[in-house]
Amino acid sequence: MLDFLLIFRVLVFPGFTFILFFTLFCDWVERKIEARMQNRVGPAVAGPAGILQPLADFIKLLTKEEIIPRDAKKNIFRIAPIIAFSVMVFAICFLPIDGSSAISMSGFTGDLIFIMALVTVANFFLFMSGWASSNPYGGIGAARVLTQFLGYDIPLFLLALTPAFLAGSLTISAIAASQYLPFILLAPWGFVLFIIALQAELEKDPFDIPHAESEVVGGLETEYCGGKLAFLHLTRDVQIVLGAALVVELFLGGPYGPVFFGLPAFWYSLWFVLKVLAVVIVTEYVTCLFARLRIDQVLTANWRMLLPLSVLSLALTVAMATYVYPMVV
Repeated sequence: MLDFLLIFRVLVFPGFTFILFFTLFCDWVERKIEARMQNRVGPAVAGPAGILQPLADFIKLLTKEEIIPRDAKKNIFRIAPIIAFSVMVFAICFLPIDGSSAISMSGFTGDLIFIMALVTVANFFLFMSGWASSNPYGGIGAARVLTQFLGYDIPLFLLALTPAFLAGSLTISAIAASQYLPFILLAPWGFVLFIIALQAELEKDPFDIPHAESEVVGGLETEYCGGKLAFLHLTRDVQIVLGAALVVELFLGGPYGPVFFGLPAFWYSLWFVLKVLAVVIVTEYVTCLFARLRIDQVLTANWRMLLPLSVLSLALTVAMATYVYPMVV
């Protein structure tokens, strides 16, 4: 027998439809911030204050002619962007948005590891997108994706263990629900390092190496056009929302907050949206304030700085949680 509530939650709210339109809204917010920082107007035509511009751009790309390079690995070239997008959306469906995730009420034990693994899988398909284009710029961009993501996945996972250790669980819903005091206050060093690692995972400045237009034209997207390019752009935008949502769940108390009246699910959804927007704004300000690093600087920052600091962060959290927090909290 069909479970219509489950179908609604997966396809409408808090599932696919909500994720899609919230992603487009976050894209509009980012473009407005960049325009303000660079003394430009930004989106201003489609919809009030240009709020429908990301949707218009997506629809426009879907209507464009699609051209596949002669030497491309055609099947991979066609499906890799769509699979990467699907995996990112699937990962968000496991995050509690209105107090529970779209797929299950309380997730499952260890779903933090599963979500982090899905992010790695999606990044691998982004690599496959550039590799399949058989373009030298696409190949270099794809290699940079693989090099950067594999490097920064390690400190990102170690830093995600900080709130997991404080909560005593690897389940996202349990970590979010246990934050009577947000973990950003208990382990601010972990939050700062997590934001830095997240910038690299999201390919945002100063870590925008795979798409460095002054070096590799468009990186892995060089040969893409039409609908496939639309899904590559949408994958990046969904990845930004997923990264911000992970910060919210791990350090900012998840969707939980004051419930004044009415249904708790409404207030949980509202707090989730506001917190994610706050993280998106922070990451976008970092993007606008710092210039792009070179590829050697990106790798050096990971292996010589961020990785050791992430290990120290976890060790400090373990020590604080063992000897200090029981006397304070």
